[in-house]
Amino acid sequence: MSSLTYLLQEIEIMNKIAFYGTIYSGDYKVVAAILKNWLKTEDLDIKIRLSGEEIVYETEEFYLYSYNSVTVEGVPPSFLLEGNMSGTLEEVKALLQQLWQLCQEQNITSSFEYVEVTEDGDEVSEQFYIE
Repeated sequence: MSSLTYLLQEIEIMNKIAFYGTIYSGDYKVVAAILKNWLKTEDLDIKIRLSGEEIVYETEEFYLYSYNSVTVEGVPPSFLLEGNMSGTLEEVKALLQQLWQLCQEQNITSSFEYVEVTEDGDEVSEQFYIE
């Protein structure tokens, strides 16, 4: 294997896919149920705080943090999501499309975006959207 091929493989391994999104529901129980179904786990860390609820899920390959957005008059309540995972843009696209579909099945509006990033968080691809 050439040193360039090895370097390119190392770069691919180090990059992650960052994702962000909004689920337009103010009910953390509904959002948690959707996330449990999506992630196929009961192992969500849910914290109830004075400022709102937080939902965290973390494995070696995947990190998700979801929290109540700031309530603004005239804007529906929502949960914001941010996270990252190891994988390809296509894999993340498929996962986020599944999450979008689960929201649709509950008549909940949602939108997501994702981008490939380095370990330092620098974007190395264009941003993609699922709405």
